[in-house]
Amino acid sequence: MKEHFRNKWFYYAGGLLILCILLYEARGRTDFDIFYYASKDLFAGKNIYRIMYHEWYHYYYSIFFAFLMWPFTCLPLYLAKVIWLILNVFFVYRIWKIIVSWLPLSLLDRKKEVLFILLSFIFILRFLRDNFHLGQVNIFILYMILEGLFLIVNNKKIAGSLLIALGTDVKLLPIVIILYLLYRREWKSVLWIFGFIILFLFLPAAVLGFDFNNSLLIERWHLLNPMNQEHILDTSETSFHSLTSLLATLLVKNCGDPHALSLKRNIADISVANLNIVINIVRGAFLLFSLYFLRAWPFRKSVSSVQRLYEISYLCAIIPLIFPHQQHYAFIFIFPASTYLLFYLLALYFGKETGKTIRNFRFKKVTLIAFLCIVYFLTNSHFILGQFNDLYDHFKTLTYGVLIMIALLAICRPGKILVT
Repeated sequence: MKEHFRNKWFYYAGGLLILCILLYEARGRTDFDIFYYASKDLFAGKNIYRIMYHEWYHYYYSIFFAFLMWPFTCLPLYLAKVIWLILNVFFVYRIWKIIVSWLPLSLLDRKKEVLFILLSFIFILRFLRDNFHLGQVNIFILYMILEGLFLIVNNKKIAGSLLIALGTDVKLLPIVIILYLLYRREWKSVLWIFGFIILFLFLPAAVLGFDFNNSLLIERWHLLNPMNQEHILDTSETSFHSLTSLLATLLVKNCGDPHALSLKRNIADISVANLNIVINIVRGAFLLFSLYFLRAWPFRKSVSSVQRLYEISYLCAIIPLIFPHQQHYAFIFIFPASTYLLFYLLALYFGKETGKTIRNFRFKKVTLIAFLCIVYFLTNSHFILGQFNDLYDHFKTLTYGVLIMIALLAICRPGKILVT
């Protein structure tokens, strides 16, 4: 027993530290409170899409997700939040295990592997902290995507499809992944996903009744309708970061940002109708650019696990960009992309047997490191120098950081060494 503890003390100490952090983070008012009370209100027969929680916040998630929250409502709110945060620790663990399972870690020696792990979590520490601090759902959604894809790739298509369908039902973000599965000829998986989505939409009717369930679905659509002006002029909260928010601040002089600074940021002043056209064109361009990362004709499988991670990294990175109403914590979706880029850097320059690939690389080592540092600062500026948060939000520096990351991702394609 003593020998076991001596060998595992680091893991026990780390687990205790994480538990203390979770107990601390569960104390305040969080978004989990909204899930918790929306579930209670749903079973009390109330319209959860009309109630304003925390004074001015809507519940945007699915009816079925409110059903899944029901067991939590049987517990005191604080205990329910602690359990939710513990579940999120598990989700982060699985996300990490899936990402590294698609990487050839054998290219790194033990010391470089430890460095890789540390850098990977330091890079997204701000987003981990934000999601845990606010009891958010984005880690859960990212887990649904990656675990679902992992199961599908390993021929557990029904289980994988169920997870992706659940993630899509809770929050529409994984729709991009369904398009990817179509491109990669996963017909059965896509059919299962749509079947499960329909099931999740109407299963609550067995308890709520068809009419009430249908009215709630309509109410939710009214909130999510992308043609709503608040989703075009996506600036009702200064902390919104996405292409819709960035383009609104750049192209509309009075874009409706209630906390905008007096510093000029717009480069044009167009109508809301024209802004909507521009936003949709840019969204379409980002979706079309995914073909560059897929690097294969439609309806063919990925050639390697690294190529698969490369593709998924791009798709996950653009999810918070192309959807409106995204807060900073939604950018936890860059986790696969940042991990891939850090591994690429370490494997290419410090890994075993990688000398042949360096001659074909377009960047010098210092240049790549410099750009990664810029991306890190832009995406973690709130965490590093929080006294300038108003400036960061005003100029949407987080969005620019992710755009630079996507450019790096486009350049750092898997080479022969990484693919083998």
